[in-house]
Amino acid sequence: MEIELLGPMTVRRADGTVVTPSAPKRRALLAALAVRLNQPVGAEELIELVWDGAAPPTARAALQGHVAALRRRLDDPRLVLGTRGGGYVLEGDADRVDLVRFGALHDRAGVLLPGSAARLGADDPAVPLLRAALDLWRGPALADCGSELLRTRTLPDLTDLRLRTLDRLAQRLLLAGRGGELVAELGEAADAHPGRQPLAARLVQCLEQAGRGLEARARYDLALTRLSGPPGPELRLAGEQLARHTPPDRRFVGRAAELAGLHEALAVAARTGRPILVTGPAGAGKTALVQHWAAQRFPDGVLRADLRGTHPDGPREPADVLAGFLTDLGVDPEAVPAGLEERAARYRALLADRRILILLDDAADHPRLAPLLPGRPATAGSVLGPVAVVTSRDRLRELLLHEDALALPLGPLNAEDARALLARGLGPDRPATAPRTAAELDELADRCDRLPLALRLAAARLAARPDWTPGDLAAELADEQTGLTALAGVGGGPDPSGITAALNRTYRKLPPAAARLFTLLGLHPGAVIDTATAAALADLRPAAARTLLTALDAVHLLAETAPGHYARRELVRRYAAGQAAELDCEERFGALDRLIAHYLELTAPWGPDGSGDGEGGGDGADGGGDGGARPAPWFRREESALRAVVLCAEQYGRTGAAWQLAHRIGRLYELSGDTGGEDRAHRRAVAEIGLRAAKAARDDAALARLGTDLAVLHVHRAAHRTALDQLAAAVAAADRAGDALLRHHCRRRVAAALARAGQYDRAVPLLTELVTAARAPAAGHLLVGALTELAEALVRVGAPDRALAHADEAVRLATDRTARGRSDPARPGAERSGSGGSVRTDRAAVLATHGRARALHALGRRDAALSSARLAVALGRTVGDPAVEARSHGLLADLLFAFGRSVEGTEARRRERALAAGER
Repeated sequence: MEIELLGPMTVRRADGTVVTPSAPKRRALLAALAVRLNQPVGAEELIELVWDGAAPPTARAALQGHVAALRRRLDDPRLVLGTRGGGYVLEGDADRVDLVRFGALHDRAGVLLPGSAARLGADDPAVPLLRAALDLWRGPALADCGSELLRTRTLPDLTDLRLRTLDRLAQRLLLAGRGGELVAELGEAADAHPGRQPLAARLVQCLEQAGRGLEARARYDLALTRLSGPPGPELRLAGEQLARHTPPDRRFVGRAAELAGLHEALAVAARTGRPILVTGPAGAGKTALVQHWAAQRFPDGVLRADLRGTHPDGPREPADVLAGFLTDLGVDPEAVPAGLEERAARYRALLADRRILILLDDAADHPRLAPLLPGRPATAGSVLGPVAVVTSRDRLRELLLHEDALALPLGPLNAEDARALLARGLGPDRPATAPRTAAELDELADRCDRLPLALRLAAARLAARPDWTPGDLAAELADEQTGLTALAGVGGGPDPSGITAALNRTYRKLPPAAARLFTLLGLHPGAVIDTATAAALADLRPAAARTLLTALDAVHLLAETAPGHYARRELVRRYAAGQAAELDCEERFGALDRLIAHYLELTAPWGPDGSGDGEGGGDGADGGGDGGARPAPWFRREESALRAVVLCAEQYGRTGAAWQLAHRIGRLYELSGDTGGEDRAHRRAVAEIGLRAAKAARDDAALARLGTDLAVLHVHRAAHRTALDQLAAAVAAADRAGDALLRHHCRRRVAAALARAGQYDRAVPLLTELVTAARAPAAGHLLVGALTELAEALVRVGAPDRALAHADEAVRLATDRTARGRSDPARPGAERSGSGGSVRTDRAAVLATHGRARALHALGRRDAALSSARLAVALGRTVGDPAVEARSHGLLADLLFAFGRSVEGTEARRRERALAAGER
């Protein structure tokens, strides 16, 4: 009979039959005696264990009953339950209880000297003993033994013995060159017991011996992140061995283009003495790149100095750096010259004709660098001399100017390299090539801005949490308030690691004015900031703002992507937002008010009083009511920022600004080409914010405008009943405001949206009502647009006769209005050009001609349709609106292709596209 305790408690007969007691207290009694096989256990202790420290007065009598029952069950003469003194003892061979057998195997293996493995190689007799001991474990020991108190008292020592057995086996296998066999078990144990440094060290060694250097490095890094203090001797030794045995490229990922750039620069630098400048933002991996590149490339060695350009204590003095260099070059410390110039001269003399790399790391400025640069050769030639490589977060333009440095800018990793770096944290059981994992790694890399420092921190965090997916960590980083803390690194003291710490070092070196601007930019929600916006935020003149933006660009907190336009990485934006949160309320609210006012000014052309709204002086008759103004090219760049500013305005109680911006943004979406999907969701969110603000402001005209914006969006998603209900509410608000013109435009925009959505049966009745309303004398200036849009819709519903009648009327009215404008240029709808003084055609006349051409085409009157289309093209040239002219060419192209005249149609289409692209 055997008793198994290294897993769920099981009692087996010799034939394999399971006879485990079903009563928990009998299992607890048998387990307590089996753990102490051949040792007497007192009755009082047994009572305490069996009843988990809560024994009743009748426990002693009950214990005797349980003992009697177990004696009947134990029918093996090699396993006997006897009485000893005031207690009981379970007597038998060690092989009868797996827990006892485990300890015996461990002890037998321990008497074999470790050195024997080196002599015996794979035949080390300790290995099978230790393996047999570990194989006895089937799961958590003493599971279901019936006594939690017994488990609590027994497990710590038992677990410690198991881990020591595993460690001993790892040592023996490493000596035999077989460390890779134990990687899986060591990994599981290291994760379960992160505080045991020897176990982590053995895992690193086994992985390295198995040729899995990247995993060994990841495991070593993970072990360091789990420490509350410095590493112990075994873990430190494992790290040193790893550093010696792992080739540089096993620790370095990617940067093929940058490495090639360094190689090309080397040929020039070695012959001319020009320094190489590697510059980039905090965390870009500048030093790692140079060290990886320099390995085995410089036969005379490397001189490296950390110049501490961003260190809290300030940069090092060049004289001190030179003293260290001279000592490294063999100068007796007592013979080092006293003065800076003497040290620099001796240093350059010693460097002459040596193939040596001088790595000047974290440089602050050119004056401190100049004495550390090797001398220039008298003439550039074939003799290769020393090469200086400077790394800095500053662009060091003075070094480029005065030393003709060879610049190598370093930015984020590419997507493939970033994914490979993150994959280190996954471990062997989570392949990075699985489609979902690869996609999550890409998302996580983007959250890290694909900067090596952030990626390494993320990889370590993944490795420390094997139950997390990359998507889980990406979601943590996405949190606006706490995301940066997930990349905080380890260690404390005056110079901690992590993204925030790295950015702190750059921020602390900024001049006060630049630091203030950077902080205020934290209130701006966009990725790209132009000079005018920065000036508004900081209440500066544009020239002063541009100077400070240039200073921020110099240290890679911003990047000038186009003249006057500065991009920033997401991690920098979050860091700046954290700095801005520390501003006092008065300064923060003042800056936000200036930002809101700035965007109100930019979007003014698309407001209720601007030409873009279609509610003012022109018909805006184009099938969509877009008015004459076209969206500025900055809209798509600023779109996300504008959305955020709308929400900010609402949250800070600027309700008037919130609804105005929301309405204007909706118009800009419409005019710049709504792409659907995410665009549509953003438009709806903005419109809903604007509607809330309009309600809070109790402004009926605003409610009408924002309600119409939402109605149009409901049409886009085919919620036509909801759209019409929303429209009715908007029209009612316009009526309460007493604004008949606004009421007309609300209905007209929804009708146009219905037509665009193909809901002509819904659009036609609404447009018919608009035409009737526009025939009133006070609304006559709206009639041309209403007739044109109705004509377009009637063509679509198969009523070309009625469509032609309405289009003809629209053309006649528009032509008459244009003629009146020529006789009286001051009349609305007429406009003089700035060059020749000729009067431009009313754009409504062009669009009415479009409707006439389509109606004629639907009636089969091909020649007349083409004639009208060509007239629209001719008229379009006089309007002064490239969009209208482009639409005229598009109409002509459609008809030509429909009539089989593809050559002419192709040319008309080319003209349409050229005009749409801004080409004349």
